[in-house]
Amino acid sequence: MNINEYITKNYNTLYQAAKNITKGHALTDDLFSHCIEVLLTDKDGEKIQQLIDKNQLHYYFTAILIRNYHSSTSRFHYIYRKPSDMISDKDVYLVELPEDEFDGLKEAKIEFIEKEIEHLDWYDKQLVKLYFYDNLSYRKIAELTKIPKTSIYNGITSIKNKIKNKL
Repeated sequence: MNINEYITKNYNTLYQAAKNITKGHALTDDLFSHCIEVLLTDKDGEKIQQLIDKNQLHYYFTAILIRNYHSSTSRFHYIYRKPSDMISDKDVYLVELPEDEFDGLKEAKIEFIEKEIEHLDWYDKQLVKLYFYDNLSYRKIAELTKIPKTSIYNGITSIKNKIKNKL
């Protein structure tokens, strides 16, 4: 049985695991699809096949679900959970503005951020490109660049903080 057949056959069981981990939270569907994608794009197909053959893939998938749901550094967190965390008291007033004024502020903010990115040094620009524009995880950037994941995280965090403070 290959990975696609396994997912088809065990879809309800795998989905129930996601539902149990999130305790029925609204993010259940997002977590489930994200982790299925992680499973399908795993480069170590041989390992996945061995887990299927040993009837242990369910445990591996559950571990992926748990790590992605509870980690504040997972790709799932940055895609689905972080946007709601980023809303601060300063941003609440934007909701009350008329549509035209809101668009103007949004455009101005984007232009400001783009100008700030232009003024970054070469290394920081590359981190921004890989992380924000290419949507790569810290782990993937570390693999590609051979730079420790912690250094990648610290660099991205530092860049975000510099730009936020100037806003």
